[in-house]
Parts: sequence; C-alpha cells; structure tokens
Amino acid sequence: MATQQHTPHPHAAMSPMSRKLADELQPLFDEIASCMDRGDAAEAIRLFTEDATVISPTGLRGTGHSGVQRVLASDMASILKGAHSHFTIESLRELGDTVFIDALHEVASTQAGGRAPLEIHVVLLARKSGGAWKLMEARPYAFMTPAKTH
Repeated sequence: MATQQHTPHPHAAMSPMSRKLADELQPLFDEIASCMDRGDAAEAIRLFTEDATVISPTGLRGTGHSGVQRVLASDMASILKGAHSHFTIESLRELGDTVFIDALHEVASTQAGGRAPLEIHVVLLARKSGGAWKLMEARPYAFMTPAKTH
C-alpha cells in the first residue's frame, strides 16, 4: 500500500492566530518573490506603500515608489540575477492594521554550477489598506559568521 506524503504547514510552529495571519500574508511574499525571479522591479512597486522605505543588504536606501524601485532594480541586476527567491514567514506581531514580520529570504541560483544558496533574514512592516496588504518597510540582512574564540 502506498503511503501518502504529508507536507508540513509552513507556519506550523505559530499560534493559530499568528498562523492565520501568516497564511493571509504569504501571497504577498510569493508575489514579491515572483517579481524578483522575473527581474520586474516596476511590477514589484505595486506591493509597497507609496511612502515605503527599503534598505538593501548592500546598504542602498530607497524611499517612496521611485526610490524603492531603484533599490529593487539594483538588487535584481546583481545579487538576485539568475536566482530563484522564496520567502518563509518565521514570526510576526500584529499591531492594529500593521504587522511586524521576521522572514527568511532564500535565494537559490538557477544556473548550473551557480553559487551556493543565500539565506537572508528580512525584517518588514506591512499594512493592510483597502483589503490588501502592502509592504511599508523592508530591511534584509545576512548574519555574520561568529568570531572564533580561543
């Protein structure tokens, strides 16, 4: 008899209320990942509030739609070029119509023999407006390798 594979829920470790909110937010993250995969910064802008601010892992800062688009386009032409992005919401805290989110951004090369996958931590704020979630702030960064102690 064949056994059925069960894929665990991506937000299984969260409380039921947090899990429900993470499930509601996940399509926003899937859409931004799809824009990154296509290198489409212009389309990604509609997922951000008009006054959003993004600071890239390289320190490039952009505010407002034009600034955020400039930062995203730069990242898509460099560290995200030829890669597949996937976001996993690790934790969140609801604050009225705003949510503070910790997420993991996995960046995997789509090229044969490409670089090793990157894991980038992202801290974000999202706001629900008119029934849709939009990103207000995004701060991606990578953890440093701890110094060796003697």
